[in-house]
Amino acid sequence: MRRRLLILVIALSLLLSACSQPATEPTNLPTPIAQITRPPETSPIPTSETEPTHSDELVFLSWLEKRTVYDLDVNFDYALHTVSVVENITYFNRTDQAMSELLLLIPPRYFEGAYAQSKIAGNLVTQSRETGIQIMLSLEPALQPGASTQIQIIFTLMLPNRQGVFGWSEMQTNLVDWFPIVPPFNPATGWQVNERVVDATNTIVGEYIAAESADFNVRLRLTGSAANLAIAASSEGKEQAGITEYHLPLARSFSFSISDRFITQETQHNGVSIRTYVFPQHRDAGQAIIDVAENALDMFAEFFYPYPRKTLSLVAADFLHNMETDGMLLVSKGVLDFYRDAPLNNLTILIPHEISHQWLYSLVGNDPAKEPWLDEAFATYCEALYFERFQPEHLAWWWENRVEGFNPSGWVDSTTSIPGGYTAYRDAVYLNGAKFLQSLRELVGYQAFIAALYQYVLDNTYEIATATDFFEAVRMNSDADLTPLLRQYFQNPPSY
Repeated sequence: MRRRLLILVIALSLLLSACSQPATEPTNLPTPIAQITRPPETSPIPTSETEPTHSDELVFLSWLEKRTVYDLDVNFDYALHTVSVVENITYFNRTDQAMSELLLLIPPRYFEGAYAQSKIAGNLVTQSRETGIQIMLSLEPALQPGASTQIQIIFTLMLPNRQGVFGWSEMQTNLVDWFPIVPPFNPATGWQVNERVVDATNTIVGEYIAAESADFNVRLRLTGSAANLAIAASSEGKEQAGITEYHLPLARSFSFSISDRFITQETQHNGVSIRTYVFPQHRDAGQAIIDVAENALDMFAEFFYPYPRKTLSLVAADFLHNMETDGMLLVSKGVLDFYRDAPLNNLTILIPHEISHQWLYSLVGNDPAKEPWLDEAFATYCEALYFERFQPEHLAWWWENRVEGFNPSGWVDSTTSIPGGYTAYRDAVYLNGAKFLQSLRELVGYQAFIAALYQYVLDNTYEIATATDFFEAVRMNSDADLTPLLRQYFQNPPSY
């Protein structure tokens, strides 16, 4: 395990900024597992000098070298709400079997009239068949193990007028889950895909896209009327000759939020540019967001490892929920509307929650539809860890206001298809999930709990983790009998 952790150190270190400080080792741990530093943010392709001889590590290095690459040339007209895209996907077959088909998911097709495709082609593509948001491409000859293929899709988005993560309002345009992607593939179980769930109140329940870590190269050109636009994105942009280029390695996706209303603020914190984009009425909340973000980044650097990107953008959202994306967080206007200069508010609660997703979603992936507790229960419990660290006198308030006051019930291992829709999902996964993690901590002890969480994150960085992976990390750090606790909180208690 230690060898593999060293390989992760190599990968992470190549992703990070050269000018930042070394990570602080977690406190109260029996033995530090690894030290992570912060060299330049580049694509982590290890050289032969760093390759170990152990076959498992060679497989991991091969995976890093042969991850999917998305190249997107984007023309965006803010006034007309249209986006024209030429997308090129380089996909590697990382299995030991030939692949005769390749699946694409087209998330914008969930919105009627939003997606118009003019071309789809590839050097091995012979034909395609479409079902809902899925396009299955036939490959001939089959894609051999270790080989790559290129797919080109040319499409236009006619963005819907809606307040949400995909669409436009008078205040902003958001582009999240806006282009075709290749989902994860396992030779034993096939393509890892889920249907979006919408409950009886027309509320989307959780997320549904499981995504592998990939590289994103985006070139954005603004067309038409583009005066005073501020662009929040998943990574730092470099503008030249009217085109802004973005490069984001080892991420789950790439997102934008663009507005002519944003008021921006930026600060440097331990080598990270923390940027806020808020609407004029939220001007006073901008500094408060930065203050909480700085604390949260410090805490997660201690519990996990330092935030491995150069920028973190926190963006006001013209809708009533929050959303994590790689390198960028959308924070509901409802959170900001009711901000007051005091710790007892939803801003202090939810900023740490969303920032934790940069580790527990972006770096450590999971299936957000089948095992949503692996990111949402953890992110909710990270709120408690934040209050325990920075506002200990208000920790009891957090538990009552955030969790106990809702009298939550339901199985922690519920899926997004849980009967009862969003409210039942929130109570079971987020809130009862936080209660489970607190009970687990009390059972195994603080040191073992934090050590297990640390090991789980480090062991599963850049992968799609499962409950088995988490409980393996617990087992390696505690010999406590979890059976009664798991039977209390899980409908299908995992083995450990």
